[in-house]
Amino acid sequence: MTVAHQIHLATTETAEQVAARVRAAFERARLAEQPPALDELLSRSGGRTARGTTISVSTPEPVPFDVIEHEFGIPAKARIWIEPDGDRPMAEQDDDIAALLAALLDDTPVDLVAVHNYETAWLIRRGGELVLHEDPALWPEHRLALIEGPYRRESHRL
Repeated sequence: MTVAHQIHLATTETAEQVAARVRAAFERARLAEQPPALDELLSRSGGRTARGTTISVSTPEPVPFDVIEHEFGIPAKARIWIEPDGDRPMAEQDDDIAALLAALLDDTPVDLVAVHNYETAWLIRRGGELVLHEDPALWPEHRLALIEGPYRRESHRL
């Protein structure tokens, strides 16, 4: 089974505009020596971090029942798909995800939720309130240090 993360954003921006934010987050978080081009981020193959994590941006296809909107009240208009490289250390790639999330939180005020395999919510921002999963394995101190501003800790599963 592929390990994958998704960041669902309730935004009025286009996928291209979100990809530009992701590209800027790549630069700010120093996720790669050279940030990927916008067309690369918008392609199915995505852009890669220095640690091998693949990141792409898309507009979700409409579905009759949106589990993200139902569970979290966040109508996702853009999605960032994150797929770690199974041949590289997962914890380091999870650090990439935390750095990307921190940069996105600083750059955009929209509601969003980051989920792992449509099972566990790593992070939720809704109505300006930030909630990080309470599991210290997901948010050890060095990842928490990336997150600015107030947050609370809670567990959320789909």
